Amino acid sequence: MVIVKKWSFLKTEMETNTVKFPTEKTKRIAMFCDLRDSTDILLNFEQGIYRGIENRGEKAFTYEEFILDVHETSYKELYLGHENTYAEIYGDGVMGIFPEDNAKYILENIYRLTKRMRVYNDSIGVGVFKPRIDIGFGITVGEVSFVYYPLDKRHHPVGRCIHEAARIEGISRLYDARVLISDRFFKFADTYIHSDNRFSYRFIDQIILKHFREPITLYELLIDNDPRFETKKNSTGEYSEAYSKYCRGEWEAAKRLFQKIYYEYRLGIGSVMAKRCDILLKSPPVHDWYGIWNMEDK
Repeated sequence: MVIVKKWSFLKTEMETNTVKFPTEKTKRIAMFCDLRDSTDILLNFEQGIYRGIENRGEKAFTYEEFILDVHETSYKELYLGHENTYAEIYGDGVMGIFPEDNAKYILENIYRLTKRMRVYNDSIGVGVFKPRIDIGFGITVGEVSFVYYPLDKRHHPVGRCIHEAARIEGISRLYDARVLISDRFFKFADTYIHSDNRFSYRFIDQIILKHFREPITLYELLIDNDPRFETKKNSTGEYSEAYSKYCRGEWEAAKRLFQKIYYEYRLGIGSVMAKRCDILLKSPPVHDWYGIWNMEDK
């Protein structure tokens, strides 16, 4: 069976990893990536949306095969091929823990992953007989330790930055971003981003994540195999102007500029920020305003 063979391959690669991870706290890069719309995709499979191929006498594509395609096409780049990478598979998502000097390695792997994902999505039958692959990323840096769990006889990573990476990935779609990164990871990757024209970035927001206390600055890592690469780069000047007005409490003026970004560039972040300005106009902050938004969701 093809499914068993593929899964056995991935499982073997993970089980044969004999790297010894430190139990003391060390600074690490934490990354979460997850398949978007996974619940809707599963429901579509259950409702027979992708059974059209059976009418031609061929075996229908299954949800299990699709998830394995996600791992083969995308995640495999992240958790194979580097001896110091720790990875855990969570159904249709992956958590990766990397040494702090691995920023370039991560950028290269994300580039290959997104390129393969685009080739997959442009292939025949995608969107008709099988779903598109759309993956979001959240990346940050912080202290991580590895704790041994007797239940599965493995070391598992523990650290606040792991939860932070998961939260960042969880809000990536809100900002119309694929790869959302914290300012801490940006400092690690800044040199590589500026020296390689395949990459760029755009400032996103300053927020306090749900269940966190300290503010965090977010950026989107832009990659040239994204069809909207140039559009997002070209919008950064106007977004910066709008965000400056937003931080100064000029919410009516900021709202107009954010709406312009949404309608002219078709970027969802413009709509999100314009709606936030509406909230602030209706209920101005009681305390001093510095532009830091407290996230109540995700």
